[in-house]
Formats: sequence, structure tokens, C-alpha cells
Amino acid sequence: MTEASPISAHDQSAKPNLTEQVYEQLIQILISGELRPGDVIVERKIADRLNASRTPVREALGRLEAERLVFKQPNRGVTVSPFSTEALIEILNVRQLLESEAARLAAGRIPADKIEKIRARMMELSEKSSVSLAETWEVDDQLHSAIAEASGNSLMAGLIRDLRRRTHVFNAYRNPHDSRFDAKENLFVLDMVASGDAEKARSAMYDHINSVKIAIINRLTGVSL
Repeated sequence: MTEASPISAHDQSAKPNLTEQVYEQLIQILISGELRPGDVIVERKIADRLNASRTPVREALGRLEAERLVFKQPNRGVTVSPFSTEALIEILNVRQLLESEAARLAAGRIPADKIEKIRARMMELSEKSSVSLAETWEVDDQLHSAIAEASGNSLMAGLIRDLRRRTHVFNAYRNPHDSRFDAKENLFVLDMVASGDAEKARSAMYDHINSVKIAIINRLTGVSL
């Protein structure tokens, strides 16, 4: 495994904050693919790696279990959950509702320079013959995070951020992604939000996430468009 940043002693003075940090680092380990479905997570080793006590590690693993990313097995401990199409679709269904509303609220509220920065990055990736999964996630996060933050609803933005990270974990378990980046749909969402038309922004985001769901289902059922 690659090294994760250790958690400082100062941070350990704030238990809830430390648990959150351990959770965030475990999510990153899952996203990176270092831990795969079926792998056993040894609490003591994770605690040593993150320079944290076992209590926040246990609490963070409990949160991952509630999110169905890990599960407990008798005599084996905590195990990374198998890939679940149903769980991924459930997450996308909730994201579709939240992010379409966020787009409606964010319409016309993202600064022009930020819009152009995201647009430039999308165009840059679309011109590359091969794009890594990390690059795709980076620009995707730029778009969706900017919209969530501009919605003005911090609770909604936090929920969207958490659901998107869980989507990334599931994506890491799936087959290799398409190495090309198709900017068309993402640019349309960006343009509709930038236009200030709330209903068009909402509809564009709703359709965008719906197309992601359809693509996943088609890939898993062997349907080619």
C-alpha cells in the first residue's frame, strides 16, 4: 500500500474530528484500489498506518459498514464489501434528486472565471487520446463541487460530496473505464448552470446522472449503444 498521511497528535485531541479524518483516509484507500472487495481490513494495521488509536478506526469502520462499503464476518473481522450494482444505482438515484436541485439553485451563481476554468480543463481532457480515471474524477469533481457549493445549501453540498465519494469507491471496483473523455454532456450541464436558467440547469443535471445510470446498466448487461 502507498503511505497515507499520519494524523497529528494535536488532531487526536478532538475525537470526532479524528474519526472523520480516519474515515476520509479509509475512503481514499478504497478509491485507490489498494483494498479490493473481499479483502480483510486489520484494525490494528490501519491504526498503525494512520498513527491513530483503534477507537477512531473502529468508529470509522462502523460508518463504512453503515454505508455498506464494508461488512463484518464471524472469525474474519471487517471485510471490504463486494461490488453491488443495486447499491450503486441507489446512490445515483439519490444523487439525481439532490444534484438536480443543487443545479437549479446554483444557476447563474458560479463566478464566470470559475466557469471558464472548469470549461478549459474539460476541453483539455477531451483533446487527449487517453485520460486516466483520476483525471476524469478530477474534472468531474470540479464541476459537481462547484455546483453543490453554489447552491447555497451547505447540508445538501455535504450530502452530495459524501455520495460522490461513495460513487468513486464503486467505480474503482468496476472494469477499466473508457480512456477517452467525452466533454459534450458535462459542458452542457456547465452551460445550463452558467446561463442562469434554473429549470434548464435542473433538467440538464437530472438527465446527466440518468445517462450515467443507463450506461452502467448497459455495461453490466452487455448492451452496446
